[in-house]
Amino acid sequence: MMVKMHWVITSDLSKITLDEFDNEWNGAVYGFFELCINNRKEGIWPNKTEMDALIEIGMADMEDILYWFVHLKEGINAVKKNKEYEMQLLTMNRYSLKMKLKHELYLKFINIETGENNWDERVELEEFENELYVNIEKFLNYIKRTNSRLLKSKWIEELLL
Repeated sequence: MMVKMHWVITSDLSKITLDEFDNEWNGAVYGFFELCINNRKEGIWPNKTEMDALIEIGMADMEDILYWFVHLKEGINAVKKNKEYEMQLLTMNRYSLKMKLKHELYLKFINIETGENNWDERVELEEFENELYVNIEKFLNYIKRTNSRLLKSKWIEELLL
């Protein structure tokens, strides 16, 4: 079993004020994000050439990376309390990711219009959790280096809880 998260931030966060980030940007941190579960991949992770081309044509804000981290963390907290969790996917707005714990973490990629299950995979909860927390830590370090004022954001504080 395998869990990997790839991401890169393309938003310029260096000069934004905390107020602008919280109230105008609504905490969005854009870039590219991909969640890999075993052989399944969701999100957008272009190669270097594709990434440069997407940035050049103004399509560098494909995914809200903070949204992914906040909701995946909420999902882990919910399943640890034996609750099912469903995360709406923003760039694929007709889809959601469902999480449930039954000895292992079950993840389902669902078409919310038809209810059709596109795929489901199982992974060890600990492996998923470790990968998530390593990436949240990298994300927070990036924010700290780029614009530490944003660590006080109501949106980013959710990752610190």
